[in-house]
Amino acid sequence: MTVLVTGATGHTGRHVVAGLQAAGVRPRVLVRDRAKAPDGVDVVQGDITDTAEAAGGVDAVYLLWPFVTSDGIEKALKPFEGKKIVYLSAMSAEHGGVWGDVEAAVRKVTGDWTFLRVTGLATNALAWAEKARTGVVRAPYGQAKRSVVHERDVADVAVKALTGDHKGQSYLVTGPEPVAQAEQARLIGDALGRPVTWEEQPPEEAKAQMSAYLGAEFAAAAVDYWASLVEAPEPVSPDVARVTGHPARPFAEWAREHFS
Repeated sequence: MTVLVTGATGHTGRHVVAGLQAAGVRPRVLVRDRAKAPDGVDVVQGDITDTAEAAGGVDAVYLLWPFVTSDGIEKALKPFEGKKIVYLSAMSAEHGGVWGDVEAAVRKVTGDWTFLRVTGLATNALAWAEKARTGVVRAPYGQAKRSVVHERDVADVAVKALTGDHKGQSYLVTGPEPVAQAEQARLIGDALGRPVTWEEQPPEEAKAQMSAYLGAEFAAAAVDYWASLVEAPEPVSPDVARVTGHPARPFAEWAREHFS
């Protein structure tokens, strides 16, 4: 069996590669920079928007779509017609948006799909790293409660889906509990060995800053979503434990791994 891993140098992809190797499965990776490819894998240098070479002879694909729109997804998926596709999606896919659009495109090219719908990745907190080391994280909605998931848990679910029969399944992939963003900052401080406090940022200011790299519409939707989580925390799902056989890793463990 050969599995193509896209995003193989990123947060989840590198763990997917390692998990496949541990399971005795041959990974192939699609990377822009060959020098950054993991060891012991087939390497195809290229881009997710042009997958024809990478798709040849593979049985399954771990798909990461790194863009804020689905433009180009049909071309990217065409070489994977009929193959198993495990897509790193988001909980909001059921409401449309880029994740919903990509899911719809995947369904058109294969019936053997599995969607990993994450509430959020703990690695997004790495955006606070520089601020955390100054002792203050300034961002909006510190009391927004998120059930963010460790990237290794995402990878563990992905490996199970790639190597087993999980056809037509949509898994909600979450951490073990909702943790307020301000509490996440405090836990990062614990890992650093110094206090880290939260400073509330006006939402409109945050939207303006985020618009520079996410676009105005996506940035506004993200900040408004965090606002909703103050009163209605993100859900917690048993799917990590159900699929992998081990409990989801807590945010404190993630913080120790990345900031200690």
